Amino acid sequence: MPIPDGVALAKLDGFALGLEEANQFSGVVLVARNGRVLFEKAYGKTDEKVEEKSEAPVTVDTRFNLASAGKMFTAVAILQQIALRRLSLDTNVGDVLKDYPNKQFATSVTVRHLLTHTGGAGDINLFGTEHAENRRRVHSAADMVALHGDRPPAFAPGSKQEYGNFGHVVLGRMIEVLSGEDFESYLQRHVFEPAGMTHTGFVDCTERASDIAIGYASVDGQRVPNCATQPTRGFPAGGELSTAGDMYLFVRTLQEGKLIPATLFAAATKTHYEFMGLGFFATGYGPGRPAWEFRWGHGGSSDGACVDVRTYPVTGETIIVLSNKDIPACFSVANFLHKQWSEGTKASKP
Repeated sequence: MPIPDGVALAKLDGFALGLEEANQFSGVVLVARNGRVLFEKAYGKTDEKVEEKSEAPVTVDTRFNLASAGKMFTAVAILQQIALRRLSLDTNVGDVLKDYPNKQFATSVTVRHLLTHTGGAGDINLFGTEHAENRRRVHSAADMVALHGDRPPAFAPGSKQEYGNFGHVVLGRMIEVLSGEDFESYLQRHVFEPAGMTHTGFVDCTERASDIAIGYASVDGQRVPNCATQPTRGFPAGGELSTAGDMYLFVRTLQEGKLIPATLFAAATKTHYEFMGLGFFATGYGPGRPAWEFRWGHGGSSDGACVDVRTYPVTGETIIVLSNKDIPACFSVANFLHKQWSEGTKASKP
């Protein structure tokens, strides 16, 4: 397989510039291979309502809402608890959360189910204008569990997969109970600091700073900051702020075995069910697909946020795209290099 050379990266740059010109993309693109950053560039504005790009330019140090890509932090935190032997993948929710309201959920849903989205946990009513009251009164992981803790599993745990946010909220609360630390403090001490992620954390979406990209939502025909439609602050299902550089530090620290043991990391980033590993996407495989297409990582999207963090183990590439635009542009950018290679491989065949 070819590595990303100057021509391939120039094509990637041109593709991203075209999307920027069409007002479909603003953000940061980072490409690295085997520990070396090959390409890192910023595009567009941190605030779509500012007329001139020069007045609010995205830089490589701009912080973006990670949306569901932040689920990887929750996965790492629960895997750390497994490494400490405080629980296992087959531990039931109720073994840790003794007062979990719905007994069927507590006794039948396991950590493995929650990490692979096979527990029937469902979503959480914190998104959209219709759930503004919930966002006003529900803030902690315990509050969030209480919001839906009376629900039984939507289907027999392990029988199928439905992606959702509530399962990671339950994992976040389990982390708090097991560690004795609140969720935000735990991630800061045990994930962000060990990885050197000094530009990553929990920030209220109302905060304005020159290095924060503002995401917008459409409400009643008007473009408004996305605080109007999503949680004010990051939570166990995502929404932290970070930079592309910090997310690459996260990837590298995982690869080096500094956050969770190497054997546990290897298990977490292989496919367990459909597109999921243990809290990580593990996809791009199947009959007729070349091995180099397999990747692990996580994507994310919400109003005014589109994120893709992916690593291809066979070829050694990590591609990170953070954006304050709606889907799907960030995913198109993240796919671009390997799409070139796929087309090049087909063209080279007799």
